[in-house]
Amino acid sequence: MQNELKYTVRSREIVDLVTAMRSARLTLSPYFQRNLVWRDSHKREFIDTILKGYPFPQIFLTRGPIDLDSMEASQAVVDGQQRLNAIRDFVDGKLDIEGKTFKELPAKQREDFLKYEVAVIDFDLDVGDERLKDVFHRLNRTYYALSAIEKLASEYSASEFMLVARVLCGEILKSAQEEDELGEVGSEDGTAETIPSNLFSRDPGVDDDTWSWLVEHAEGNYAELIKTRPVFTKFEFDRKVPLMFTLNIMCTFLAGYYQRNDRVRKFLDERATHFPEREEVIFAVNESARYISSMNFPDDAMWWNKANFFSLICELARAPSLREQPASTAAAKLMAFSRVVPGEYALAAREGVGRKAQRDLRGTKLRALLSS
Repeated sequence: MQNELKYTVRSREIVDLVTAMRSARLTLSPYFQRNLVWRDSHKREFIDTILKGYPFPQIFLTRGPIDLDSMEASQAVVDGQQRLNAIRDFVDGKLDIEGKTFKELPAKQREDFLKYEVAVIDFDLDVGDERLKDVFHRLNRTYYALSAIEKLASEYSASEFMLVARVLCGEILKSAQEEDELGEVGSEDGTAETIPSNLFSRDPGVDDDTWSWLVEHAEGNYAELIKTRPVFTKFEFDRKVPLMFTLNIMCTFLAGYYQRNDRVRKFLDERATHFPEREEVIFAVNESARYISSMNFPDDAMWWNKANFFSLICELARAPSLREQPASTAAAKLMAFSRVVPGEYALAAREGVGRKAQRDLRGTKLRALLSS
């Protein structure tokens, strides 16, 4: 069968790519992408490769429609997100190599770095072309292979159920563009320039009304709680672990406990285009998070353990009456329980924590404890 996927192979200087990233014409985190997962050690090793003039694998980009007024086209990274982010961090002074930032390097070395030619493959794919996700998945069967949730996040990027989960766990912000995505952008006189919107920032299957609703509900109590308390590590955030965790909370709220992640895909399919309970779910999860935050658990409390935290927030969300007592009263009960944990509960919070039987047991214990 004839290959109809059009692309061009060329080279672009790093300075051109940095300018495109800073002007928001090049999106590092389009709707189908993963989170950034490289650690600083990986970034430094990569930057050292460029400084020594060694080659590295090509970067894959895709181009959106051309704006006929500005005569510019938005672009997005299909493969090479980690490398481009490392370059941006180094040029912006957020990363040092052997103790030196980019600005501290000799002028000739900085010039050579910016003139370094990067092999680029440009796809001529529309922002809504399904082949974008297919190419992305095929190119990412590498060292940091896509996890199950990263695949789901890409596959269901336009699903309303997925979008609500992203809102809850803080992946969608109230601001139209993330500052970290744009870098420092300004005019020559020091005033801020208007940033053009990039078509790749959200799935084209999400209409304006839905997106406005999502942004309006962004940055709630639950997002704040999981980002400020010791439930997830930074690496787990990088790999979207909180997103799968949140999807399971939502499914449990709607249908009760189940085995592992078994109901996630079902709800992603069934509520892809219409999620009638979305207001109810967001309110219940955020109110439960606000209540837990008010309990003021110390960082070493067992309730920040993922299994315990999952059961606690699910029970509080599913039974609003449990939140009617003062948070201090509920906290006292939970802390007393944590000092003498029954053996069967301890086992259910330590082994097979995602099984239905263990979830049921933990939920039943907590429900009885908080309602006593």
